[in-house]
Amino acid sequence: MERMQAGDPYLNYCLWPYAPVCSGIGKLRPSALLHHAVQSMLHCDWVRQTLARIQAGLGCFRSVYGIKRIGSKWALEIYLYDYARQQRTVSVEALEFATGGWLRFPSVDPRTPYFMFSFDLNDDAEKLRGQLDCVHVYIGNPGSDVSSGISYEYSRRGRQLENFYFFFDGQRHQREIVDKIECSVFSEAWNPILDELYRPELRDCQTVCLANKRTCDTVYFSGVTVHQLLFFLQWQSYPSDHIDFVIQHISELDHLRYDVGVDYRVKAGQVEFIKSGYYGVF
Repeated sequence: MERMQAGDPYLNYCLWPYAPVCSGIGKLRPSALLHHAVQSMLHCDWVRQTLARIQAGLGCFRSVYGIKRIGSKWALEIYLYDYARQQRTVSVEALEFATGGWLRFPSVDPRTPYFMFSFDLNDDAEKLRGQLDCVHVYIGNPGSDVSSGISYEYSRRGRQLENFYFFFDGQRHQREIVDKIECSVFSEAWNPILDELYRPELRDCQTVCLANKRTCDTVYFSGVTVHQLLFFLQWQSYPSDHIDFVIQHISELDHLRYDVGVDYRVKAGQVEFIKSGYYGVF
């Protein structure tokens, strides 16, 4: 497992810097959780090779992982940022080149002012030898004093809108966060169940991001502690061996902050969790 060294950056899931909770020299890097989860994935050998190629091509701390649970199954999404937009050096084409063609994506017009793209490393990607069916491209959403963005899916069949997302200060904007959660076609009878989504145990965070997707909504809590991460894993019923890994290494993970989120719908007064995930850099 990789360990933190002097000069290592502390970056959240947007590649924004943050101050560590405590000194992390010699403790585990965020990639420790990624590699532990990958061990349980059916296509783990191919994923390991792919992650190694991405890291070798782009460098350490340049990529973001999302470890997801969809029902009882693992999923993995990778996110690449370059806020220079049209002047970007990290692009879909650049990643193909950096991995030596190990990964291949649908075409995205390089003139598109995207600052991030993501893709899933799943069984289909392995079976097709790195030929990915789609890539998710994120662009800005000007016109508001709240940081906001839009995601589009580019596939070999075309492109389509995926979601809108909005960032709020986790402490100063708590009233606005509640108002935004309530503004959705996927919500009803909010007052009795708001705490099931906007969890009191996670509200003491740095940033909250709310997304409106095609078939559900999402709430992300950014900048939580390792103890809040542990709560999240237990709340969302992650496998016991993964929870045990965090417990066993909690004193080697307590310098980091984490980002977590859930996709959900509300129907007949009940919350349905569709997907959950947590994020880190590698």
